[in-house]
Amino acid sequence: MVTMLARALPTLSAAEVRMLAYLLSGKVGASFSTPEFGIAGGLAARAIAEASLQPAEKVASLISRAGDAGKVAELLLARAPDRLSIAQVFAALRAIAYTKGAGSQQAKVKTLASLLSRASGLEAKYIVRTVLGTHRIGVAESTFLAGLAEAFGDRKDRATLEHAYNVLSDLGEVAYRTARGGVASLRRVKPVPGVPVRMMLASRVNDLDEVPLHIPGQVFAEYKYDGERVQIHRNARGQMRAFSRRLEDITHQYPEVIACVQAHLQARTAIVEGEVAAIDPRTEKLKPFQVLMRRKRRHDVARYQREVPVRFFAFDLLLLDGKSLLSTPLAERRMLLTNRLTPDDSVRIATFIRTRDVNQVETYFHEAIEQGAEGLVIKAADSPYQAGHRGWHWIKFKKEYETELADTFDVVIVGALRGKGMRAGSFGSVLVAAFDPKTNRYYSFTKVGAGFDQRMLKRLPRLLEPYVIPVRHRLVETGMKMDVWFEPVKVIEITGADLTVSPVHTVARDRLEKGGIALRFPRFLRVREDKAPEQATTVREIWQMYLKRQQSAAGVRATSGSRSLGSRIRV
Repeated sequence: MVTMLARALPTLSAAEVRMLAYLLSGKVGASFSTPEFGIAGGLAARAIAEASLQPAEKVASLISRAGDAGKVAELLLARAPDRLSIAQVFAALRAIAYTKGAGSQQAKVKTLASLLSRASGLEAKYIVRTVLGTHRIGVAESTFLAGLAEAFGDRKDRATLEHAYNVLSDLGEVAYRTARGGVASLRRVKPVPGVPVRMMLASRVNDLDEVPLHIPGQVFAEYKYDGERVQIHRNARGQMRAFSRRLEDITHQYPEVIACVQAHLQARTAIVEGEVAAIDPRTEKLKPFQVLMRRKRRHDVARYQREVPVRFFAFDLLLLDGKSLLSTPLAERRMLLTNRLTPDDSVRIATFIRTRDVNQVETYFHEAIEQGAEGLVIKAADSPYQAGHRGWHWIKFKKEYETELADTFDVVIVGALRGKGMRAGSFGSVLVAAFDPKTNRYYSFTKVGAGFDQRMLKRLPRLLEPYVIPVRHRLVETGMKMDVWFEPVKVIEITGADLTVSPVHTVARDRLEKGGIALRFPRFLRVREDKAPEQATTVREIWQMYLKRQQSAAGVRATSGSRSLGSRIRV
């Protein structure tokens, strides 16, 4: 794929390179600023019928049997086409996405039918899959950036392009700038107010004694809030926007927080990052994530604002008065944040201590748990803000769960077995997978049936129905057979008892002789609407946890009864 991209991209104009970057992702713009196409299966069927001059009933019947509207479009529109250009396809699809208001559905159908009437069968297949959101051709952002680097520079430039993408969160913009001005034009890229920066991520440890191995100097140990990570932007006109970890615009969701930051932030332009958490205003105790998720809505916001009070705990400053702070040490960023943001009822600076003493961090960990936090995030005082990266500058250390295993896993649902008996009409269990950003594939990890209450069992079919596909997705690796397969879209959080080796699961299968790593006795905890599938727990993280558990078990056997390495605090 990289080689094909490297050959194709230089033959296009800079504008066409931008369009291609979006189209290969199934979009017509950056995800944070572009609406969905708003076309469901019924509308697509109407457009195919209109373009092919076939009865609507016949088209609907064919789609029902084939399970793929794109294939039906290819069959019915197999003819010599006009010469469609990238620009023509892009313009039509963008018009569909931005058509709103009264009569918009009919207008969308008309635009799509007009485009399909000029397309070949093969073109029609991918146009239909694009508008339905079912075309995942495997060109991940990293693959496209690698192709872009080879097309307009060399492999060494990939890191520059990845950094630019992590700062701008817009693949099309990065592609356009590269095609127009070369890789050098992106070497000094900085955050732009109103454009979300891909958030820096933390690695995990199982024992606090591991922290000095990764961060030998001074650290900030701050509460890990069980909330929603939020980035709040102010531009030069004073306009405010808030973005989630998935780069969604959630400004409407927390109006009291936005108003408070607007009033109490002393800056012309700024990007502030923190965590929004539900809070009990009487006790000041933090409430669980599930309570906060009641605020995830576009309607009745005022009502839920009263029912679910929240607070924004700011912990980082990425841009201030036009100056990028990404390479500024955390200690200085934190000082600027404290000086520029005045605390109020809805906004506080995240609770933290600054120390070199692991024992002090341990004591503070217990205090955080008492106050309702999940644990601690431990950050190197001299660390830069590494947009989009998960490294050892930040380390998360969470409370112990009622299982033998240390942590939870954010995994992607890729398949399911139909329910029987009490679970008839729902699913008996779901197959989940971990993501590997290096291969852009999903590797099966376990089959989850425990932890679903009746309400969740009733919700599951509705939640997953839009992503049903007739066969296993080609980016999914597993030895399991399922009744139903899904697009790898929905993320859930699970926990379990232990990590083991399984002949049918595929996590880290290339590193083990007898199969892949699997989770024993898994249990569902919650749906992670705030996470995209590419933000799921990675294969590398699971492999590292597996190695640590193997080493720990070997140490216990060797000492035969002496204190284990992790006896101080195990999570």
